[in-house]
Amino acid sequence: MGDKARIYEYVSYEEFEKIQNENPNKLEYDNGYIYLMTPVHPNHDRVKNKIASELIKFLGFESCDVFTSDVAVVFESNEEKYEFQPDVMVCCDDKFQGSKYKGIPKLIIEILSYATEYRDKGLKLKIYEKFNVPEYWIVDIREEQIIVYSTNTNGKYLSSNIYTKNMIVKSSLGININVNDIFSVIK
Repeated sequence: MGDKARIYEYVSYEEFEKIQNENPNKLEYDNGYIYLMTPVHPNHDRVKNKIASELIKFLGFESCDVFTSDVAVVFESNEEKYEFQPDVMVCCDDKFQGSKYKGIPKLIIEILSYATEYRDKGLKLKIYEKFNVPEYWIVDIREEQIIVYSTNTNGKYLSSNIYTKNMIVKSSLGININVNDIFSVIK
């Protein structure tokens, strides 16, 4: 993966997996194109960990698992294939093939950063919607708000709500999380 131009060349998923195995960096696959993920600000990780711990506390480990950052989810159809590493995802079935999840998570959460904001609000929203992820949260640390897309019917989110300070995020999973608690970890 030596030169930076390589990330803009089309590569097959098989080539991506080979590059991924040889490369210590975090990579995502966008239907033929590789994206090198950059390190995040500590607040990004603090918020991610706070959300994950709240989800684990609510869900326990009985029916669903909560995964963070380094677990990949693969979405594919006859025409396209994507592999992302969401900041947080909730999976309620065991559809792993090796280390990659090949099912549809019940919830995906992406925390915006300068490097990923465009993809999280654009491409990933479109892909999660298209592949029927029931609920998708976009967490904006700068604005201290959470946008929740839900009620995915036939590949379209029918509902989106913005949660800000002093509000409770009400998830379709029955989870209620206080927005103030999530952003209380920011330093």
